[in-house]
This record gives sequence, C-alpha cells and structure tokens, in this order.
Amino acid sequence: MSARYPNLSLSIVIPAYNEEENIERVVENSLERLPEYFDDFEVIVVDDGSSDDTAKICDELAKKHQKLRIIHQKNGGFSRATLTGINASTKEFIAYIPADGQFLVEDLRHCFEMMAANDLVLGYRGGRPDYTLWRMLMTHGYLLLLTILFDLRVGDLGWATLWRADKLKGLDLKGSSGVFILAEIVVRFSKKGYRIAEAPSFYHPRAGGEVKNAKMSVVLKTLGNALKLWFLMKAGRM
Repeated sequence: MSARYPNLSLSIVIPAYNEEENIERVVENSLERLPEYFDDFEVIVVDDGSSDDTAKICDELAKKHQKLRIIHQKNGGFSRATLTGINASTKEFIAYIPADGQFLVEDLRHCFEMMAANDLVLGYRGGRPDYTLWRMLMTHGYLLLLTILFDLRVGDLGWATLWRADKLKGLDLKGSSGVFILAEIVVRFSKKGYRIAEAPSFYHPRAGGEVKNAKMSVVLKTLGNALKLWFLMKAGRM
C-alpha cells in the first residue's frame, strides 16, 4: 500500500513537445496514480507548440478529467514551457514529469517521502540500459562541470524533481534556456541555503518518439548556459 500525504498538495507539470506517442499514457498514469498519495493535486500539461497530434490528444483528455489543465503556447523550448507550468501551478509543491514517460508518478514515491522536510528533492536514476557510451559520458561530464563551476555535488540532475512552490516562484529564472533550467534551480536553491535532499527514483527507456536532449546542439547550449550563470554569479548579478 502506498504511503499517503493528506496534508500536502502537489502540482504535476508536464512540458510537452511532439509527444503524441507518449503523452496520453503519461497523463492517464498521473491522474490514476496521484490519488494513491495525495487528496489535493492537479496535472498541468504545457503544449509547447507541438506540430503533431499532442495538442489534440491533450484537449480530448481535458474533456474527461477535471484535475487536468492544458496550456497551449507557441514553441519556446523546454525552459519556457516548464516556467509556464510552474507559474500556472496552485499547489504547495511542484513536480516536473517529462512527457516521454521515462519516469512516472509511482517512480517519485521515495521523493514524496522527503517532501515535507525539504524545499527540493532530486530523484536519482539507477541503471539506464538504453544509454550509449556517448550519453553516459555526457551525463557524468555534466555533473563534473556543475561541481567545478558551482561546487554542486549531487548524484543526478535533470531527472525526477520536486520543488516547494513558494521558494521556486521566488526565483528570477528568466536567464536560462533549455534543460539547464533544472540545474539552475538547484544551484540557486543551494546558494540560498534551502533544504535539498536526494532519493532513489527509476528510469524507463523511451517507448516511442525522438530523444531530444542528447543532440550536440543541446549539449553546447547547456554548456553555454552553465558558463553564463557562472559569470553572472561571479559578477554578483544573481
């Protein structure tokens, strides 16, 4: 039986771009499993200008589920879609869940256990059977870079994440773009002395659609964002 958290409330934010093969499963799973843990929750999908049937599928789902909200916007990338969902959320805590189904609500259960006592909870993955050597090198190199630049020592990043909403919404996060926004939040929480914890999570290989974050263009953009944040912090502008 799942542990329950009747005194806590949770917003699930799902940024989605061209995920017609996965989005229905992710949304339906979230709405089915969240009542096992929370009485007060909502699911927010931000359709980031998808050119496939993602928007249509989401609109049909919203007709069936009162706790589901769909926000449509022009394509602005992962960070903008994530911020849109964060700003639209109404609950005490916010969790990011990817639209590709590589982790689901039940994979956050150990993170839920640590919510009440912390401001940010990071889930860390175990095995990743579909990762190539290149992707593993990128992952570990990214963590090393964040350690060097920001003295940030965590087991995983850009994965299962839970934030205390008032702390998160108190940050000015307009500077980062792409997936680096998830790292910037952790860096900023750390610098402010907010309570950060880690908990085991799980990894599921993508069932369909295109892997978007392993492209060299994304890697270079993330590197650029990391260096930009470092320079801003060194200059005392953040």
